[in-house]
Amino acid sequence: MADRDYYKVLGVSPSASGEEVRRAYRKLAKRYHPDRNKGSEAAEERFKEISEAYGVLGDPQKRKRYDQLKDAQMHGGAWNFEDLFRGAGAQAGRSGGGFDAYEMGDFGDLFSRIFGGGVGVDTEHSMRQRGRDVHSRVTVPFEMAARGGQVTVRVPRQQRCRRCSGTGAAPGTRSEVCPRCGGRGMVARGLGGFTVSQPCPQCFGRGRVIQSPCAVCRGTGMAQQDAAVEVNVPPGIESGQKLRLGGMGEPGAGGAQNGDLILEVQVQSHPVFRRKGLDVYSTAELDMVEAVLGTTLEVETMNGTVRVRAPAGAQPGQRLRLKGRGLRGPDGRQGDHFVEVQVRIPTGLTERQKDLLREFGRRTASSRT
Repeated sequence: MADRDYYKVLGVSPSASGEEVRRAYRKLAKRYHPDRNKGSEAAEERFKEISEAYGVLGDPQKRKRYDQLKDAQMHGGAWNFEDLFRGAGAQAGRSGGGFDAYEMGDFGDLFSRIFGGGVGVDTEHSMRQRGRDVHSRVTVPFEMAARGGQVTVRVPRQQRCRRCSGTGAAPGTRSEVCPRCGGRGMVARGLGGFTVSQPCPQCFGRGRVIQSPCAVCRGTGMAQQDAAVEVNVPPGIESGQKLRLGGMGEPGAGGAQNGDLILEVQVQSHPVFRRKGLDVYSTAELDMVEAVLGTTLEVETMNGTVRVRAPAGAQPGQRLRLKGRGLRGPDGRQGDHFVEVQVRIPTGLTERQKDLLREFGRRTASSRT
């Protein structure tokens, strides 16, 4: 593993996304699969390399550890298994630089943390990987985000193929026990004098070989399908917040736990109201006389119409606070409603009106002096 660059094996860059890694693997696996290259040892060896590379890069945790080891190799020289043994001994609380050949349990635990496998043991549970999380977006109306509610979301995700019930075999056909791994799904591989279990490259860890693949899922047992999901929207939620629905993601391999569905919320705009946290904002127009003398306004809030007094001399941009008329948060806190004053300047004045305003302006100026 230390001498082989898994990114080069799959033909992807170290910054490739998980989807790009998966596409590259599927393309190469289809090209070099033993069933399509019967009798070709070169193709079989290439297929082993591809499967080994994807076994690490296809898993986010294994890939992260692999990148760390590669980085350590680039900056600190080559690493070897003896170095890892020392790390295992230190983690177990023992002193000394070497390792005891009888402490194989420590090495097994360490290798499991790195690659998820065991030492000299073919374990079915090692193939049971939690399903991937599905990320999507949901747009909710302003009122629903304010008060809470329920919305139906259609989410595309990988699900067990309905045509073959997830077996991967065409209806009316059967799969056979994999001749290479004997149905265990794992094969032993020699590594540095030790035996390490890894997914069988012929059956992809399933333990069975499909002779007649399902036409819908092409033997994978999974197909892209739209799923209708009912989502409870909590009151007071804002754009950018995320909702996590446990177990609503893609199914796990080998009966493992499903992934989660993670929805990023986008709140629709409102023609009258704006939000900032639990506070709600709206505007009210006053003409020049109302702004000068004061007036009573009827203000529409999220909780009905309220009468509020605009004081004499109200200024443009001044905010009138309606305490407790905002949104209620999940913790019971109550926001306020703020009315922002806008003063409407009259146009099309008559000469008489203009003369009165000029006289008013002169008197106002003289009163200041």
